[in-house]
Amino acid sequence: MRSYKARIITITIIISFLFLSDPGLSADAALKDDAYHFMKNGVDDNLYNEWWYFNGVCDHSQFLVVYLLSDPENLTSSRKLQALAVVLEDGRQPAVGLHQSRGFGGDRDSPTFDLDQSGFSVLDEQNLKVWGMVEDVASGAPISWDLIYQPAVSPWFVIPVQTHVGHLKGDGMKWLAYMPSANVTGKLTSGNSTLEIDATGYHDHGWGRWALNDPQITWAQASIPKDGFSLTVGDILGKERITSLGIKYAGKTIQFSGKQIKLNYTVFAFDNATSRTYPAGYKILAENGDYRVELTIAAQKSLPLMIDYPAPMPGLLAFQQVSNMQGILRSKTGEEYRFDETGFSGYTTHRLHPIFGRVNATQDASDVAGITITATNERTGQEKIEKTTPEAWFSIDADNSDYLANSSAPWWANRDRIRLEASNGAGMGSSTNVTVNMTEDGQEARFELPP
Repeated sequence: MRSYKARIITITIIISFLFLSDPGLSADAALKDDAYHFMKNGVDDNLYNEWWYFNGVCDHSQFLVVYLLSDPENLTSSRKLQALAVVLEDGRQPAVGLHQSRGFGGDRDSPTFDLDQSGFSVLDEQNLKVWGMVEDVASGAPISWDLIYQPAVSPWFVIPVQTHVGHLKGDGMKWLAYMPSANVTGKLTSGNSTLEIDATGYHDHGWGRWALNDPQITWAQASIPKDGFSLTVGDILGKERITSLGIKYAGKTIQFSGKQIKLNYTVFAFDNATSRTYPAGYKILAENGDYRVELTIAAQKSLPLMIDYPAPMPGLLAFQQVSNMQGILRSKTGEEYRFDETGFSGYTTHRLHPIFGRVNATQDASDVAGITITATNERTGQEKIEKTTPEAWFSIDADNSDYLANSSAPWWANRDRIRLEASNGAGMGSSTNVTVNMTEDGQEARFELPP
């Protein structure tokens, strides 16, 4: 068995909705706030979600652990009681382990939770013991962890009150960064590789009632503990769009929100496993009158994770990314702080029946990047528009708002005729047609633009 010593030096991102309804709002949290929260009240209990997330990252390996409850009463027959573990080591294939339980146990007064062989419990008034075992979904090999999380800073509420996050009236979610920074010790084993953990980690917790597969979320987070620096950025697209960015530096909390932030996606990539595109890079400029931050994020690793729902409801597709984050923080009085760190970024989207393809696949990619693809359902007249990736790939699919508008045939139905049109900045265009076959996992379309 190979053994690796991992010294975790930065904090990874969370698999949660990293945004603020009002970034000025925060509140102290108690031990009870990190406890199990579900109480059946007969109002949208089917929409209840709760997760606890733990992570760590170093130069050559990264890991994350998630405990998820979704529809705990199984009112939709699609209940998710899951323990998930991901281990990313340089030079090795990603290890992803998942266990779906039939039951769970939680304490409403303290952070104590059990899902079969996985869970966490409070050791004292501060520290948490986090353990578990799941099977690698590819190899069947065990992935196990036995970790102690000791908080390095105090908790705070990112979203202290229930905040509207999706397209359903009355939905809401709270989000607690219970350990914005933590010292983590213990062991993490994946197959024949054991990591002796002496790490800086992160733990957060979210709960509320909303459709888990509804909002589209982009997020990123990194930190430099020795400098007292951390950065969190999140963008949510539901019925409304909310973007926020928070920095801690030199004992201060610096926050930006709404129109103070300009976020531009600079690079999209295509994932062969899911036939979906995702942002792999973006730039951010934020100003709040006292501070200005410039940030560039570039994904180095990307791993797609799916949560499936019965068709025609779209599934939730989450891309977990290890990313390089470079930036400059400037104050209005002239102080400047530069950072260049590895952290995590991520993107959640939807997947039902993607229609995807590549324009001019035989030509040089530089000649066909940034093409506009318009997909029109000839039966309904609905349109979707997307730009191609730098390699000229595109992918178009239904999202949860389509499902809410028409739950029997969101966006397209079997045998619908979809017209695809491609056009570039020079006015060149081409088109093709696809007849939807919902018995397939997705459908590929290829067409050429004139040279």
